[in-house]
Amino acid sequence: MKQLYDKAIYDFSTPIKSYWEEVSHVDQARFPKLVGDHSCDVCVIGGGFTGISTAYHIAKKYGGDVRLLEAGHFGFASSGRNAGFCCLPATKLSINQLIKKFGMDETKKFFASQIEGVDLLASLIADNNIECEKIGTGNLDVAHHPSSSEEMKEWGNDLQKYFGINTKWIPKEEFDEIGHQSTEQFGAVFTEAGFAMNPMAFLNGFANATVDAGAQLHSHSRVKKWERNGKHKLITEEGSLTCDKVVVATNGYTDESLHLSFANRMVPVLSNIIVTREMSEDEFKMQNYKTLNPICNSREILYYYRRMPSNRMLFGTRGDTFGDEKSALKMRGIMTNQFRGVFPNWNDIDIEYYWRGTVVMNRDLVPAFGNLENDKSVFFSYGYHANGNNTTVYCGKKLAEMIYESNSGETNISKVYQGLSPKIPFGFLRLWYLRIYLWYSNFTDKSKKEI
Repeated sequence: MKQLYDKAIYDFSTPIKSYWEEVSHVDQARFPKLVGDHSCDVCVIGGGFTGISTAYHIAKKYGGDVRLLEAGHFGFASSGRNAGFCCLPATKLSINQLIKKFGMDETKKFFASQIEGVDLLASLIADNNIECEKIGTGNLDVAHHPSSSEEMKEWGNDLQKYFGINTKWIPKEEFDEIGHQSTEQFGAVFTEAGFAMNPMAFLNGFANATVDAGAQLHSHSRVKKWERNGKHKLITEEGSLTCDKVVVATNGYTDESLHLSFANRMVPVLSNIIVTREMSEDEFKMQNYKTLNPICNSREILYYYRRMPSNRMLFGTRGDTFGDEKSALKMRGIMTNQFRGVFPNWNDIDIEYYWRGTVVMNRDLVPAFGNLENDKSVFFSYGYHANGNNTTVYCGKKLAEMIYESNSGETNISKVYQGLSPKIPFGFLRLWYLRIYLWYSNFTDKSKKEI
């Protein structure tokens, strides 16, 4: 497998020591390893939300013959280890940049799809009775510095003006009372879209619902070789699948050596999370922390955090470009200091969990969705720019539509998504590009005038 980071990041045989792994107890018995030679109409590679959503909608809506191959246990990769935010948008382009590049109609269609993804995720939870600690009534974007307040206000106003998404600006003094107090809180935009959840618990319920719908899901079945001789043949350690169509839904854990069409097109970025011990109400009052809505702040290398139903605090940020155990220990220490810098009254709150996983950035800073121009039987979706929980289930549904409803190989999806992301020049330098970006972004954050 072609790897960008240390081999520890790609150890599919070992579950990570996350809070979600500790409390979710996913029963893997319904997802047996692929053993022997089999065939199906559609094979999905990757058992995260994109892959499961594709298989779910193929089986449930179309009664299709679909199997899914996951390299690790279900919940191994980013879908099972992220912060559980359901928010928008899945791009690093600004609204003005999107409009300039794709036009107003396609940008409106894109934001409408993001809301559709939020609603779809909520309906999947409700329709399948998935217990996943769903909580919150929207999302908050907090200005971490006074100079960021106007930008945050403009963001909220544009969401409402252009796309009809309900937002509200909450001044610092008001947010001190209804949200939280911190050293990096100077007002917030509330967006009436989204919520938070336990992503591993959702994945467990969603995967089981997909099996109930008729799909066959296989864990510990990493594709080691991909042959094309009329049909596709995907070869694993103990078996093989021959199929007519393949969906690549591996995102940050894509083995680029399997199919060269996907090589050097994405930058997996390590995102890191810490979770505290359980806290008392008196301890939450020390920062007047009241809101249960998930929060991102306005830093270039953002902090994201939320109060969990278990009365723990989750706190995350980007960083680390190595992936080995030494860098993990260092990152845990850095994040602990960052957390206590934002919430200084919690200096004595112990950190009980630390883990990391990948989010994917593309060169053009928008998701990639579709099928290959030189092989229309290969489909893909990746690159959600850290806003994947709602975008993945939406894109999986659209892939199913594309496979079963479209004779032209197209589907009704915004042009913002369409096509492979452009190749990254000198792809072997991707980590150095990322290091320069992280250095510059950290410099930008630190260069803001001290309060």
